[in-house]
Amino acid sequence: MKKIKPEELTESLSDKQLEVLAEMLGKTPTSTEWRECYKKLTDSQLFQVHQKLGELIDRKEQERLNAMTKEEREQEDEKWRIWYKNLSPHDFHGNMGEPATVEEFKSRYGVYPSGYDENGNKI
Repeated sequence: MKKIKPEELTESLSDKQLEVLAEMLGKTPTSTEWRECYKKLTDSQLFQVHQKLGELIDRKEQERLNAMTKEEREQEDEKWRIWYKNLSPHDFHGNMGEPATVEEFKSRYGVYPSGYDENGNKI
């Protein structure tokens, strides 16, 4: 994957820059290059990057759907019908969006969670 360095950012982002920044944003854990670029981007530029990320996600999903055969599409539709039919508001679906590991926590928030030292070792 191509990356952009903070010093390569221009005031008006090109489509190519937006696409690379969106790909960097979509990776987990976030790279140090993305975090440095994030600090230099304006709110308007961040909005553009997030919009581009949405477009990339939509494009990848459409490509996935187009690559499916009719039978695969029907199987997936049936799987979702069953899931929605059995959906209960009292079911637990995990802490969606929260880091699952210590390293993900460090990557997202820049520090280790409480109960860990500065090297990520459990206290």
